[in-house]
Amino acid sequence: MKIKLSDVSEIPLTDIDPEDRLTDFSLDGCPEKLTDSVKVIGIRHPISVCPSGNRYSIVSGHKRFQAAPRSGLTSIPALIIPEIDDASRLVINLNENFGQRHYSDIEKGIILNKLKHAGISDETIIEEYMPLLELERSKKIFLDLFGVEKLSAKLKKLLHRAGVPVKTFSTFYKWNEESRAAAENLFSRLKPGVNKWRELLEHLDEIATRDNTTPENILSQDDIKKILGISSLTPPQQYDQIHQHLTNRRYPVLSDMRKRVARALDEMELDDKTRLKFQETFESNELKLELKFHSEKELSRQVEKIFQALQSGSVKKLIKIFQG
Repeated sequence: MKIKLSDVSEIPLTDIDPEDRLTDFSLDGCPEKLTDSVKVIGIRHPISVCPSGNRYSIVSGHKRFQAAPRSGLTSIPALIIPEIDDASRLVINLNENFGQRHYSDIEKGIILNKLKHAGISDETIIEEYMPLLELERSKKIFLDLFGVEKLSAKLKKLLHRAGVPVKTFSTFYKWNEESRAAAENLFSRLKPGVNKWRELLEHLDEIATRDNTTPENILSQDDIKKILGISSLTPPQQYDQIHQHLTNRRYPVLSDMRKRVARALDEMELDDKTRLKFQETFESNELKLELKFHSEKELSRQVEKIFQALQSGSVKKLIKIFQG
């Protein structure tokens, strides 16, 4: 559809329906810097609207529309498009923003849902509109992203803000509503980065599958409640403790071996500057001792401690752990 400059009009903000968010694809809202810009230079680029009853609906430009009243404006320049259906509004917005907006996987999923609910076939969405979202023409990717409709609005925002990709958050599709709600509560408190989202979800999903339970049951256990109840811990510290607890549950044999190694090291009573290095997965039985020193005296002290550990038999105990 070609739009002439003569179609630009100054429209009162009250003539535009603020509740019609069909083409509002962003989960971030209006950035403060845009409001500051509008206060200084006004709206330089018109929004696009179309008639809808006795008011207008936004086709593109939701952030500019939100910035306008915050900047003291009572009207906004707009390109008036003849009345069109929902599908056309969505397509126009996608084309106008192609190459300018980079959507998160959550936002892409929301957009695909809107296109489908507007009556556009799966085949048309995949062939014509997924490339506008920088997506491959893939049925699997379409279905993976389309599944975001199962997630709550709050969980979508958490995933969007952390930049969690669909290959990670699609884990939620297998969970029941109660488990997703429990995870939503946990992640809203911990606010981890994208990699930590992935690690925690992998732990929860594998433990639940192996033990024939639900993630909700795992997250409601006393050990995790206790960690979350310690007010002196920061969210990152709470995450680390919960992650360690779940790691121990996911890999009980490895966890037991690490505890045995820790006890053996305590018995050896090595110098603080002496470090034992080994493969965390215990796939190799090779052990390394690293000595750091600045003087002959420091080296002598460390060697003496190692010799005492050999005489006490604690080194032998350590070696047995790795030899199985």
